[in-house]
Order: sequence, then C-alpha cells, then structure tokens
Amino acid sequence: MHLGSPVVDGRRPLIPCGILRGNGREYSPSCKLQQGPVGTSGRFMFHRHPSSPPLTVIHIMPLPFIAILRGGFTGESVISMQSADNMMAALDAARYDAVFITVERDAWTCSRTDGTPLPFDRGHFTADRGKGHERFAAALIAVHGTPGEDGKLQGYLDLLGVPYQTGGVLNMALTMSKFSTVSLLRQMGFPVAPSLLLHQGTPDATGRVAREVGFPCFVKPDTSGSSLGISKVKTADELPAALDLAFAEDPLVMCEKAVTGRELTCGVLRMDGKVQALPVCEIRTTHEFFDYQAKYHAADTQELVPAPIPDEIAQLIQRRCEAIYAAMNCNGMVRIDNFWLEGQGDGKQVVTIEINTVPGFTAASIYPRMLKAAGISPGQVVNGMVAEMIR
Repeated sequence: MHLGSPVVDGRRPLIPCGILRGNGREYSPSCKLQQGPVGTSGRFMFHRHPSSPPLTVIHIMPLPFIAILRGGFTGESVISMQSADNMMAALDAARYDAVFITVERDAWTCSRTDGTPLPFDRGHFTADRGKGHERFAAALIAVHGTPGEDGKLQGYLDLLGVPYQTGGVLNMALTMSKFSTVSLLRQMGFPVAPSLLLHQGTPDATGRVAREVGFPCFVKPDTSGSSLGISKVKTADELPAALDLAFAEDPLVMCEKAVTGRELTCGVLRMDGKVQALPVCEIRTTHEFFDYQAKYHAADTQELVPAPIPDEIAQLIQRRCEAIYAAMNCNGMVRIDNFWLEGQGDGKQVVTIEINTVPGFTAASIYPRMLKAAGISPGQVVNGMVAEMIR
C-alpha cells in the first residue's frame, strides 16, 4: 500500500497508515488514532514517534454485508416489516453491516435503517454501500407468506449461492401448504386431525366434508398465514360462506376436523448445531379460535409462557416438536402448533395442527416471549444464525 508523504504537525510525523472500515477500531500498537469517526470508511491519520519501529499497515476488512428481507405479497407484509425491525435491532452492528431489502410485487428496494436508499441489483442480489456493488454475504428472511415462506425466495437465493436461515425450498414449499404438511406428518406417524383438500368448484363439497371430516370443522385457505380467511363451521349450512371466504384467499382450501382441547404452541430452533425446543406457550382466547384479530388486536387474548400444564405434557410436546423439526428438515426459528386433548383417552393425546417456518418476530409475537422464558436473548439467536451462515 502506498503511504504517500508524511504530514507534519510541528511536533511529530503524521502518516496515513491504513483504511478503517466498519464499526470498530483495529490498528498497530505503534500507532495512535488521531482523527476520524468510528463507523465510517476512509483514510485515518496516526501518530508515530520517529524512533518507533517500522509502521505496520493493517488492512481492515469491511463488515459482512447482510440483507434482511421484508415485505411480501400478502396481508402479512405489515407484520413482516415489524419482524424485520426486531431482527435488525437484535443484530450486532459491530459485527455485521445489515440493510433492509423490501420485497414487493412491483419492485424490490434496498435501504438503511434510517430510510437512506442504496443502489440495488435484484438480478445479482448486490447493493452498493459506497465501494461499488457487492453481493450479500447472507440473508435473513423475515417475509411471512409468499414469497418468503413458500420456497420462492429460497430458490432465488440458492441459484445465486447466498445462504439464508430458513429451511430449503422443499421444506418451505411443503410446510406452506397446510394440507401437505398434515398429510406428510400423518404418513410419518405423527398424530394429526382428519382433513380434506377442496378445489374451487369441487362437486358436492358439502357432502364430502360431512362424510370425510364431519362437523364442526375448520375451513382454511391452504397457504394463508396469520389465520387469514379461516372459519370454524359448526353446521353444513355455514359451510358455503366459509368456503367463499377461504377461496378469496387461496384457490385451494383445507377442511379439517375441529378438535377440542388446549391450544399449545412450541418454538424450535437450531443452536450450535443442536435442535432445541423452547418452553411451551398456551394460547387462550375468548374468540371462537385464535384468528387474526385474536392474534394481533384482541386485548383479552392470553399467551401463557411457560404454559400451565403438567411437566409430562410439556416435555411430550417439546420432544414431539423437535422430532417434527428434524423429520421435516426445518431450519432457523420455527413454531409448531398443537392441541392437547386434555381429559380424553389416556390424557396424553396431542394433535399437531401446523408448522410455521417464518413465525412472527414482532414485539407482540409469541416467539420472542418463548425465547425470553428459555433465557435466550433475540441477539443470541439472530447473531448465531448469521454467524452459522457465513462460517
């Protein structure tokens, strides 16, 4: 590196001795930092006494460039923006240089946390943070629903060779479909409720639901999240309106037998290479079920962490969810929803309802509360996932 001519301040030489990039200081013991704010990029001046040993020039590598993808194509985009904000807040800015990539149907944009836009190339997944376009070192996907939870973003990133924290294309595509999820879990031997998949215009839909599933049942858009478009149907007369609501969200609709029990959800993640279940959460609501309003707006919804259930049942659910996480080849933060059929049969029956592979990470979300109950900070999880991706 060419140092140029010394600059004299009247007392001792000032020598430009390196480039400091990122949010930290690293320089030779024989140098003393004189000027330049931390967190900027550029040339810095150091004091060196003329009798000091020869100056060692240190090249400071730029911090790993991390993309946090947010937005999406569904009504869950509002929740996604909040989840991405919490991920950004948890990320260690001294170790990683992270920006937001906002994914919308018409355009993708890149910005700093203060809204400053950065030039972005979607074709190569690169952005310019001041030294020309660079490909991102890793991606944190905070997009709920399509295209972040159904394998589309994962396939895009796979083609470009950019690591991400979620499951792969097959895992995400399968678990995005409620019917495919429970069908595969049933084949693997995990207890699930009877269900039926309907296409729009399926002949004798009401008759099939009555024969194969029965009432009461839940009518669910096959790939919607946050309980959008879901209805609980108690009689055959209620079914047509519920199907219309569900088909407005998705061309495929699952009808699932309603089970009676306590709703228990369990977070699972992989830390230091080990699959680990978090404390179980019990969801209590005065609504007919845990719908969108109950999740995000109802004042009387209770999310009890840890759930007030016998230790034997909590451990059963945790081991079950760890097994499902491994069997379905999940990765990153996952939440698995179950019902405990308390007082039925031997009292130990647990039915799995669905797998959420990009669970909400907002201040109102369950997942951060389960982490807190486990004594794990959001920073441990988010920084750990990024460190694993770029290792």
